[in-house]
Amino acid sequence: IRLLANPEAIGLIDIHIAPELGGDHRGFWIARAFQGHGYASEAADAVTEFWFNILGQPELRVTKAVANQASRRISERQGMQVVWRGQKSYIGGLMPAETWLITQAEWLTTRTSLATPDFP
Repeated sequence: IRLLANPEAIGLIDIHIAPELGGDHRGFWIARAFQGHGYASEAADAVTEFWFNILGQPELRVTKAVANQASRRISERQGMQVVWRGQKSYIGGLMPAETWLITQAEWLTTRTSLATPDFP
């Protein structure tokens, strides 16, 4: 993830179709100095749009630590629903986690209701 005015990376977002990765499809991080400015939301929307409209995938699944409230807000705003709760090992140790899911049909409905002239 980069800003238009600065070629230096401020974060990373990835998508993958790989069952061996535990079923998750998308992950991201933003450098602390750039958090809270909507960059992760913008990147997540663009990648999710690509996932459904270009790759034609039927669903998007992401797992996150429950404590990661900013990431949870992005999933909520995108219309995702929690489909699993449990424990997962992270760099900081074993933590409560949730898996969130949205289908292509749900995404397209959400996008249609939120569409603006700048973002189809």
